[in-house]
Amino acid sequence: MKIVNCKLTNFHNLENLYISPLELCNLNCLYCYTKKPKTILSNQQILDFIKNYQKTLNRFAPVKGRFGKAERGLFLKSIIFCGGEVFTLPNFPNLINKLLSQNIFITIITNGTIDKLDKIKQPQNCQLIVSFDGPKKIHDQNRGVDNFVKSKNFVKKALNLGFPVEIFYLITKDSYAYKDSFPISFSKALKHYSTNVLNFTYLTDRLSSLSRGQVSDIRTHYPCYPPKNFGCNIFSLQSNGKFYGCCESNISIGTLADPLEKVLKNYIDIITKYPKCSNLKHFCGLNN
Repeated sequence: MKIVNCKLTNFHNLENLYISPLELCNLNCLYCYTKKPKTILSNQQILDFIKNYQKTLNRFAPVKGRFGKAERGLFLKSIIFCGGEVFTLPNFPNLINKLLSQNIFITIITNGTIDKLDKIKQPQNCQLIVSFDGPKKIHDQNRGVDNFVKSKNFVKKALNLGFPVEIFYLITKDSYAYKDSFPISFSKALKHYSTNVLNFTYLTDRLSSLSRGQVSDIRTHYPCYPPKNFGCNIFSLQSNGKFYGCCESNISIGTLADPLEKVLKNYIDIITKYPKCSNLKHFCGLNN
């Protein structure tokens, strides 16, 4: 994945977190490039961290009021959950419901093959990002037979329950030819829903063997992930209990055992010093 324009303008991106409770998955996708350690963060570990994070964030970056006085600190607004497949965790919906009750907006990245949607109590505040690899033949070749239909039905049910839904459309050398026809055919399969509900997001995979011209075409003409002006510098907690400055990073900037304020300062210092991902090879670990 090519990631550009990582820029931090203020402390406000600390109001959003990325958490990966596990790396294990119920599928064995051919395209998958991540390692699958068996480490798992418990619900309690995550809740304790978030409680500590809320307190630390309030002290760490106070917001100035009209007369220059600190009125309040920042507060956690949203969390992105990803894996692995988070819905393999038996008590994952309980974790989501507790966080939703704290007025935190939740985004869940999922393959859409495990249906626990009925257990989530505030679907309107829980966004689902469901991954597809192209038309049924390509999708099932990568993810296994009948998984396209499972994920399609998952999306239809989610929309019916009131979840905001986006589609990750993985662009590879196999699916590139279908980049325009796939969203159209997919929206027709969901024709009783407004296509405005769906935000089709294109993900270019660094292992997909796309040509430079194809990557340029996707980045120029289609909505991409990460967004062109967003980058990926989001404070991340992984299943091994370590923190990273990017959800794709392999270089830790601290652990759950470290003083959180120290870790946050480390994160801010590095991102501020190196605002572009091209300068973060020592930090992010990606080849840009």
